[in-house]
Amino acid sequence: MESIGKNQQGRLNRTSSLDAMEQEAHNQVEDLPAFARELGKHDRLRYLDPSSMIFTGSGDSLACSLFAHYLSSMQALTADPHELQLYPQACKSKTVFITSVSGKTRTNIQLAKAVEGLAKKRVAITANPKSPLAKECDDVIQLRYRSSEILTSGTASFSVSLLAVASLIRRLPKLDSLPIMERRASEWARRLRVYPRGEFLFIGSGTGYALAMYAALKIHEVLGLPAQYQHTEQLGHSQLFSLQEKADNLLFLSPSSDKKTSEVFQLLSKNGFNAYLLKSDRRDPILGTLQVMFCLQHLALYLGRKMGLQECAFVTDKKRLALSSRLIY
Repeated sequence: MESIGKNQQGRLNRTSSLDAMEQEAHNQVEDLPAFARELGKHDRLRYLDPSSMIFTGSGDSLACSLFAHYLSSMQALTADPHELQLYPQACKSKTVFITSVSGKTRTNIQLAKAVEGLAKKRVAITANPKSPLAKECDDVIQLRYRSSEILTSGTASFSVSLLAVASLIRRLPKLDSLPIMERRASEWARRLRVYPRGEFLFIGSGTGYALAMYAALKIHEVLGLPAQYQHTEQLGHSQLFSLQEKADNLLFLSPSSDKKTSEVFQLLSKNGFNAYLLKSDRRDPILGTLQVMFCLQHLALYLGRKMGLQECAFVTDKKRLALSSRLIY
């Protein structure tokens, strides 16, 4: 979720948070290539040994960190920022990348302070270069995207964060196919037949697992419905026994070649579960991830519209929103 300032309150009355999310989703086809070109001009942090990197963040940013971990063939480490505070020696002589769109998350700032002098370098990946996190860190990668500055579920903020961490691992691919991806993602979401009042479980391996986390967060925030995420291998060990065959929605995510995920999907489908496979047709892992990401964003948007929502669910729950802010900031 993105932070909101007092000067933004008046705009909330004119544009809904669901409208803002949809606009950000559409804007990505132009904003991501522009941001990728900007990232290509900066090489001060590129070509580091992935084993010397640690990626961290909370919420959507933790999903981005997981993506970087898998994109690096699991050489770069990733961890929850509070967990890193408990084990700060893990950051010794490492370059620590802390992703936070607002740059105001309390735990991220505490981590940056805790590893000062221990980490080789602390880098903030944030949209606000004047934020407390940016000021505490040694370097900043600024996230750039169009935002209506309306409180909404993370959309473009997530995708630019993905590109930022990906650019540290490998060269970014050309992004000229994004308009087609986004259009097909919208069509896919409308064709999918899910039970919007049932529980959601997103399953994947590698980068698919990182996207599974992100997908569950969107269902929580946009629809206010139960959602979980799981590794493909772990599904059959215990969670299988709590699944409801005719009610729960199982979405298997495969942004890159993943034989195991396809096999488990087929097996559960044949045994009566509401299972769906979301598989990318792109060979490049970054493009494959963006393709699946577009689908997940449009799924949350489409189901929200279908349920008659005008706002993302988390925006309307003022009590829990205030509690969330107390927990985060």
